[in-house]
Amino acid sequence: MNHRRRFFVIGAALAVALGASHALAQAFPSKPITIVVPYTAGATDREARKLAEIASKHLGQPIVVENRDGAGGTIGARYVAQSKPDGYTLLYAAPAVITVAPLLGNPQYAYDDLMAIARASITPHLLAAGADTPFRTLPELIAYAKANPGKVVFGSPGNGTAVHLAGEAFADAAGIKLTHVPYRGLAPAVTAALGGFAHLVIGAPGAINAQIEAGKLRALAQFGPTRAQALANVPTLTESGVPLALRADFGFFAAKGTPPAIVATINEALGKAVESDEFKAFVTQALVAPAFLPAAEYQKVVDAERAIYAKVVPKLALENK
Repeated sequence: MNHRRRFFVIGAALAVALGASHALAQAFPSKPITIVVPYTAGATDREARKLAEIASKHLGQPIVVENRDGAGGTIGARYVAQSKPDGYTLLYAAPAVITVAPLLGNPQYAYDDLMAIARASITPHLLAAGADTPFRTLPELIAYAKANPGKVVFGSPGNGTAVHLAGEAFADAAGIKLTHVPYRGLAPAVTAALGGFAHLVIGAPGAINAQIEAGKLRALAQFGPTRAQALANVPTLTESGVPLALRADFGFFAAKGTPPAIVATINEALGKAVESDEFKAFVTQALVAPAFLPAAEYQKVVDAERAIYAKVVPKLALENK
């Protein structure tokens, strides 16, 4: 074979390979997509299912939502981190399962094993107390906790979750000592507060507010920088003298190495879903704000959060809680 013919054959082979690769990317998705929610059924689960329902119409394939809860969300996160990076297995969660959990122990995945795909929503943390607790306001809670160090118990969806960290940060900022009890999701933590097994519960308003309106829980504060419109009667931490403002976001993640073309396809569908009137109406009812960010921008947010928690977690000694 002469050189000219050899180069022709090699060039043709490369063209076929590149064409096949392009066709593969263009064909995505060619089968159902799975969204893993690493928490028990609840507000986050319902949000993921609504997004799956809307996004599937744009992608032309079914999207199945699976709950793989436990260990503060790390079971589900590990499953996605170890999945094939082909866009068919996504994680829907708060970034804490990536930014915090690997700092707390050994969840069998590293921060770099997952990549941000898209942000969907933001929500303020809401702090509520059982109706029978001896404090009716945040100042009263702080005074009681100072007089009774470690006796006030707060429940969260699990160790290392955004809610757990928010509770620890609140206690640190308020100069009090609280005892943390992790549950397998926010719904069980709410149930614990209702039953008197925990004095406080922190989490998404959508999962707590119904019990507040029923008089079974008492709203003490919201953690956002300003009052959310849907929680206009609940003061912020800063308004009550605690110098702290936090809010949780929820978004999609995938195994590191997912091809850019596939990420772009998912981004386009999720962007349309998050910005749809249907999703906006759904999350507003749940006291959540839609807040789409594409992959590159969301990754910057997650990286910044990781940098903060890498300093904060050791300071709060969360490893032992």
